[in-house]
Amino acid sequence: MMLSPLFVFSPGRALLALLAFALSSATCVYARRYFEGADERRFFMYGSLGFLLSVWGTLFSAHWITFAVFMEISTAFLFSLIALKERDVALRYFVVQLVGAAFLLAGIGAAYAGHGPALVGPVPKDALPFFVLGLGVKAALPVLHFWLPEVHGRAPAPVSALLSGMAVKIGAFGLLQALGADGPNFLAPVGAIMALWGVALALAQHDMKRLLAYHTVSQLGYVIAAVGAGSASGWCGALYHMAAHGLFKSMLFLCAGVLEKAYGTRALDRLGGAWKTLPFTCVLYLIAAAAIAGLPGTIGFASKYVVKNALSEHPMVSLALLAANVGTVMSFCKMGWFAFGGSGKSAALHCSGVRAMNAALVSLAVPVLLFGFFPGWIPRFLGVSEPEFFSAAKCGESVLVFFIGALLFFLLRTLLKPAEKNIPDADLLFAATGCAVRKAIVFVRRLQGGNLREYIFFSLLAILMLVLLL
Repeated sequence: MMLSPLFVFSPGRALLALLAFALSSATCVYARRYFEGADERRFFMYGSLGFLLSVWGTLFSAHWITFAVFMEISTAFLFSLIALKERDVALRYFVVQLVGAAFLLAGIGAAYAGHGPALVGPVPKDALPFFVLGLGVKAALPVLHFWLPEVHGRAPAPVSALLSGMAVKIGAFGLLQALGADGPNFLAPVGAIMALWGVALALAQHDMKRLLAYHTVSQLGYVIAAVGAGSASGWCGALYHMAAHGLFKSMLFLCAGVLEKAYGTRALDRLGGAWKTLPFTCVLYLIAAAAIAGLPGTIGFASKYVVKNALSEHPMVSLALLAANVGTVMSFCKMGWFAFGGSGKSAALHCSGVRAMNAALVSLAVPVLLFGFFPGWIPRFLGVSEPEFFSAAKCGESVLVFFIGALLFFLLRTLLKPAEKNIPDADLLFAATGCAVRKAIVFVRRLQGGNLREYIFFSLLAILMLVLLL
């Protein structure tokens, strides 16, 4: 439904807009105790409001060009919020996102050429690769996710919640629009690989927030697989799981922030026994962990059910997603066991603001449980027929997967015991790229150093290469 020449409305867009509002409100409450300085708190409030408005502009954009403009405005706000604590990480994030934006703009240009104004929706085949690359960076698709572990791991906890809960969803939503409701079937196995890849790397991490960052990749695999179903139920499953993931994943990042604030560390090998000093935070963590594990009574169970229901014609993909869910259970048993369980390895440093931060977590836990007990509300809102959620077979499958994952963790907990170093991944590209850029800068400086012979030599070499290429 067109609201104006620039903006359009649909139930799916409205669902994600409500998610953005819930996350922005919760993080603002949380930030009042997370940030110590009044200036930092005020800056976060204004930055979060700017991010929310720009996200709304992105979601309701009628044209791809306005979609891209609002998305980059949201990127700029997130850059400023990350820079509150981590300037170098913020710069890396901004540069990578600009590269993604360049690909997206190239795709929009190709979509406009010979086709008139490009409305947000399925794009021509010649423009699709640019959209996949540009929005794939935003959505942290495999290989293109190299920026995510470092940025999500080191950003302030409320900013990580906005990044994982909403920012990557903008990219995923853009991909849904660009591919259309009848997305190509090859995306279903791609989503399954993405889910398995993310969970395997998450199990290897020993930093809480890096573990959570890789689960962003894993859970978005469900979204991509649902798009690959190429049906209305797949579209519904993708939107449903994006909303669900935004809620429970933000809760998990905020729980990690409470632990980091109280104990002064994100390293699992330095934590333990937090259930004694932070019992209510532990309860809220268990709710969020149950949701990401897909246990009945949580929104995660409902959203994963809709995704798997849409993939009924892709049995191997459904089996791969079940295996990924076993790994998810193991991951959050690991985080819960080593962070909250056992005896304390260090004393809590700051517990004064935990009550206010827990209040923000409660505001997210309410919809996680509400839509878990009434899962049919969202499909009806999206205009899709409501499946039978609480069948004995589906509930039994979910509980069985949970027990298998928990049993495997306890059998392998010595192997999964946290250490001091994290397992590197594609984020090593940061170091390699930085080294190459530094060498290039040194080379350019030498050319500008007044050495005439070098200048003439490299000028002639460049001319020769151009002649050979032409």
